[in-house]
Amino acid sequence: MKKDLSVIIVNYNVKAFLEQCLIAINSACGNLNVEIFVVDNASVDGSQAMVKKKFPEVHLIENNTNVGFSAANNQALKLAHGKYVLILNPDTLIQEDTLFVLNKYLEEHQDVGAVGCKLLNPDGSFQIASRRSFPTPWVAFCRIVGLSRVFPKSRLFGKYNVTYLDPDVEAEVDVLPGSLMMLRKSVLDEVGDFDEDYFMYGEDIDLSYRIKRAGWKMIYTPLTKVIHYKGESSKKSEFSIITKFYSAMLIFVGKHFEGRYSFLLRILLTVGIYVRAIIALFWQMVKNIAPLFVDFLIIMTSLLLAMRIRFPYYPLARFNVVLPVYALVWISSIYIFRAYGGKKSFHLKPVIAGSIFGLLINSTFTYFFKQFAYSRIIVLISFLLILILTALWRIVYRVAGPGSKTAPISRLRRAIIIGAGKEGKRILEKLRSRPDMHYEICGFVDFESQSIGKEIDGTEVLATIDSIKDVIRVEGVDEVIFSSDRLTNAQILETIIRAQGSGVNFRIVPREVEYIVAKSSVDDIESVPLLDITGFASPLDLIIKSIFDFGAAAIVVLVSLPLLLLNFLVGGRLKKRKIVGAAGKSFDVYRYEGGLHFVRNMPLLFNVLRGNLSLVGSEMIDFKPGKFHPVYKPGLTGLVQVKIREKKQALTQKEKDYYNLYYIKNQSIVTDLQIIIKSIF
Repeated sequence: MKKDLSVIIVNYNVKAFLEQCLIAINSACGNLNVEIFVVDNASVDGSQAMVKKKFPEVHLIENNTNVGFSAANNQALKLAHGKYVLILNPDTLIQEDTLFVLNKYLEEHQDVGAVGCKLLNPDGSFQIASRRSFPTPWVAFCRIVGLSRVFPKSRLFGKYNVTYLDPDVEAEVDVLPGSLMMLRKSVLDEVGDFDEDYFMYGEDIDLSYRIKRAGWKMIYTPLTKVIHYKGESSKKSEFSIITKFYSAMLIFVGKHFEGRYSFLLRILLTVGIYVRAIIALFWQMVKNIAPLFVDFLIIMTSLLLAMRIRFPYYPLARFNVVLPVYALVWISSIYIFRAYGGKKSFHLKPVIAGSIFGLLINSTFTYFFKQFAYSRIIVLISFLLILILTALWRIVYRVAGPGSKTAPISRLRRAIIIGAGKEGKRILEKLRSRPDMHYEICGFVDFESQSIGKEIDGTEVLATIDSIKDVIRVEGVDEVIFSSDRLTNAQILETIIRAQGSGVNFRIVPREVEYIVAKSSVDDIESVPLLDITGFASPLDLIIKSIFDFGAAAIVVLVSLPLLLLNFLVGGRLKKRKIVGAAGKSFDVYRYEGGLHFVRNMPLLFNVLRGNLSLVGSEMIDFKPGKFHPVYKPGLTGLVQVKIREKKQALTQKEKDYYNLYYIKNQSIVTDLQIIIKSIF
């Protein structure tokens, strides 16, 4: 049976995006007779079962292996009955009018072989991959050497992504992206389907090239808009992506440029592609091995310092064997404990465990290999230096460096929910039960002005959608979450565009779906198991925390003893307070009343030394007999105390419970340091 449109989606391990995409397609079909194909390339995230259960009308093709983008599309094209075919990525969100607008455009322009539309990044900005030029030698040269980035508005240099054209102006282009293009089925029958020599990347350029050579126009139109969470279905190792991208460029050059350009030009273009690929791979490798290199320098430096401390007058030449052996053992031990690779490179636990393991091995050397038995003191001093320095640079990086965004307190994302209806309330309740998801809900934004000031489960409706940019600025919002029961996809896109430039991340919760979808992640908001919520930090984290508490408190007490004595002389007197401890038992703490204001809390440090107080912990709550107090060890400061200070008002009990659970889930030395810094500054 003939159809108006065949929609083809190739999926690979992006179940949440696919579900959102299919919901959007069903909302956009209107009066069009549409068939939908999902070709799954051996996903292992439950995508196939989700499609079968929730979208039984979809034609699902299940592959046993990942056959690539081109081959998967061709499987569905052989079965498609539509007059037009929409090639669509699963990580897209179309408007309700997208199918109608593109279908109508092809109906009214019989000389157009394919049409694409305006693609937006998740932050509302224009995605320059919405239209491109063929990578001719000049275009490729400008791209490879970076001229297209330096002069994006130049018609001469900016041809690769056609950046010299206004995104809001319709234009005939060379290439439409494989993430979204609507084609005539008759054109595909004429020029052929996707070239299966391309596994991923380049197949859209190849198809566009063949369509243009057959005399058909390729049109970009801004009449409709689509969000594209670029690259979600191809997230693998950077090395894999780089090699596939540049391999595709080489295939295209070899296939289409051999009769059009001279041998010399093709050789130069090929060499340029190889050079660019090598540079990209080298840079990626440098980023991956940088933490290992830093640790190796620290280990070598620590060993040299230890040897100089123990044997200040010995020539270093005497250690030319033992030093590299000890260094190799330590770096290998840290590596064995998986301290390197992506975000793991900045975690403390594998580094600490690896350093301890290296200590044990190097200490053993001194018993069994006499040629290495210079001094066990060298091994011990080296270990202490390695432990401190390798941990210290990671702490500094996570607290103050580019990696600070990955630290627990920095990950506590201030968010607003758009839509104060039933779905908005459901999202709020789900997020409150998930402290491991790092959301701090500031309030709602709705469409009706009479809703402003209304409280929904203790959370206020702050403003209407017209003021979203001001709300983001005033509340310091990091995340905007759309509840889709009160917004169309078109309204979501318009809101994103209205708030463009605010620097926030936009997330969407499809109606009654248990996912929050965004570019950087897919958060599953279903209830977390009780064991996971109440799980405390690992024993190693708690040991490090105790050592840090005792060491820091001891140093401050020793330094401040003269001030404590001086405070007595100027009228300061100790006042006792009975508070609740970690196990619900009471104990006494003392503070100064009167005297020097800045030392009033100094006596609490003695409780830290005794172990019943922590530097960072829960609020200090007055003990009341017979009343249960579900708190962890109280502290001089804590996440609840910091949030009270930030908000300059009391927190509700629900808010306190959320922050307490959040701290328990993310307890570590890095979290404590962040809280201490926020408390001081």
